[in-house]
This record gives sequence, C-alpha cells and structure tokens, in this order.
Amino acid sequence: MHVEELGLDCRYCHTSVEKSQEAIIPPTETCMNCHSVVGLDNPELDLVRDSWETGKPIEWVRVHMLPDYSYFDHSIHITAGVGCTSCHGRVDQMEVVMQMEPLSMGWCLDCHRNPEEHLRPLDQVTNMAWVPSDNHDEIARKYIEDRNLKPPESCTACHR
Repeated sequence: MHVEELGLDCRYCHTSVEKSQEAIIPPTETCMNCHSVVGLDNPELDLVRDSWETGKPIEWVRVHMLPDYSYFDHSIHITAGVGCTSCHGRVDQMEVVMQMEPLSMGWCLDCHRNPEEHLRPLDQVTNMAWVPSDNHDEIARKYIEDRNLKPPESCTACHR
C-alpha cells in the first residue's frame, strides 16, 4: 500500500540505505509522520499507536535474512545502480512482503559475475516499475565502465 498506492519511495522508511550497510527498519516516529493524522480509526494501526504511546519499539518481522557469517552492504549496491527489485522483488505489488529471491551464495555470485541486468540509472534505483530499454545490455556495460564497477568474487567480499 505505501509504495503502490501512495508512491512512497523506499528511502522514506529505509533512510540509511544509501549511506549504510543496513537499510534499517523505520522507527515509530517515521510511521507517525503520517499516521498521526491518517488512518486514525484503522485497527491495523493499533500496533503503531501503542508503540507511540508506550515508547516501546515496534517488533518488526525480518523478511530478508542472510546467514550471520555473510556480509552485505546496501549502500554499495544502491550507489552502483542495483535496483531494489533485484533482491526484494516488486514490493509495491505484494500484499504481504516476502522473500522472492534465494539470496544464496550462488545467486549473489551470478549477479557479481553478470551484473548487467540488475543495473539501472541511479535515479531509478528505487523505482519499482522501471523497465530496461531494448539496448539495456549496451547501456549497462557503459554503467560498469563509467562507475568503475568490479563486483568482487573473493570469499572475503561477503565472508568476514
């Protein structure tokens, strides 16, 4: 609803995604920016209101999980031009957010070895509806060159 119907950009809630390893889960204050005036009678927002009134953080359910021995940095991928949908799928079309990709070592290495299909203009990284042009492979090769992208394939890139 937040993305599809309202058009909210991923970065409204996940404020650190461009500058931090983690995308962070939004604090109650972010939710209350709107929900202090919107949806006041909606029982689905009781959790948010209770959190606001008690000061107790919302206990979000983590959907996209990597093993503890894996390292992933959102900011590196975002600044390289990897779209959110590459890993998270079309969140804007999900009734309930779910993990769409395996996020396995092999899946990540496939992307590191052939990143072209995941690259897009930097101003389109969070655009869920972005569609590549017919000459995307050619454009993506230019992105790789211009952005000096060299996705690592060594063990220490992800296992630290």
